[in-house]
Amino acid sequence: MKLHSYVLCKYDEARRRGDIDDWTDHSDIGASFDGRILTAEEYQRTEDRYIAAADILARAAGASHFTLRNVFLHSPPPAWLGEVYEGRIVDKTSALRMLRGHMSGDTPAAWFDSEKMCMMMGFDFYMHVQIPERALASLDEIDEMGLFVLGDQEQDEDEDEEVHVSRHADDTFWTEVAGGLAVRSSAQQQEARTLVVERWAGGRLGHRLWLVAADDLSSVAASVKRQALISAFIDLEIHATSRGEVARAVEAARRAQSDDDGADVVIFPLASDRELRTVTVEWDAPLPDDGDLPPGQEFGVFPWPAEDAVRLEAVVPGDDGYVTARWVASSTS
Repeated sequence: MKLHSYVLCKYDEARRRGDIDDWTDHSDIGASFDGRILTAEEYQRTEDRYIAAADILARAAGASHFTLRNVFLHSPPPAWLGEVYEGRIVDKTSALRMLRGHMSGDTPAAWFDSEKMCMMMGFDFYMHVQIPERALASLDEIDEMGLFVLGDQEQDEDEDEEVHVSRHADDTFWTEVAGGLAVRSSAQQQEARTLVVERWAGGRLGHRLWLVAADDLSSVAASVKRQALISAFIDLEIHATSRGEVARAVEAARRAQSDDDGADVVIFPLASDRELRTVTVEWDAPLPDDGDLPPGQEFGVFPWPAEDAVRLEAVVPGDDGYVTARWVASSTS
């Protein structure tokens, strides 16, 4: 379906250029902009206009449900929302409530996708929408509400060039992972373990790591979340080190990464269970000191796998056997 892209915002041309100072965030309540104090009431009226605009367009487009895309979890979602993950389907009421919550920082960021309409609240109160021809007349109503409508770019949803992971994380997938571990164990003449990354959203709370041997894969397969992307790195090298040598091991792991910018480095206690309790040191962060580490005396250290690292990838189907998540496939999967 042909969709048209627009941006909705509260700023006139002078404010968009930056000639006139204006507020851009919920945290600005109480501050002065262009000689006026932003009150909670004014903020609420503005937020209401955005939600009303999204509702008007959804009704005009006939969109009653949306699939969550590009979800980012940097803090726990509110209890009313339940689990948040790539590929989750929500009704329009929940989508609008999430959209409102994102403006005030209470709910995670997401792209709300449907065959009939798409929307997302971007930075600084710029709302991005894609709507069909039949909803274009509703833009006049939004303009009358006091929001500015920018842009008119036709989108063809069939021209998505990204390749998405289509393989299901089924028994055949896990058997292949076990086979790769068996080959590595034979070569090393000892039991090998693989890193399994389970990702259901972007952000620091959108994934967990498992370090498992072949015999433990069945328990991991039974524990992973629906619609999660599973990436198994069979050949990952993990370096053991003592607590006092962790900083030096992190520095060595950064140097070992072929990327000129270095890499994020993962640290975990070697006494961890299969699900790792990790500390991630970002590529440009200071080296960790003792206070940054979890309890334990012996640790494993490895650089976060590079984009071209060899892996096996698949997606966990939903309870109905279908995959609604859309994960971009690695070039090496």
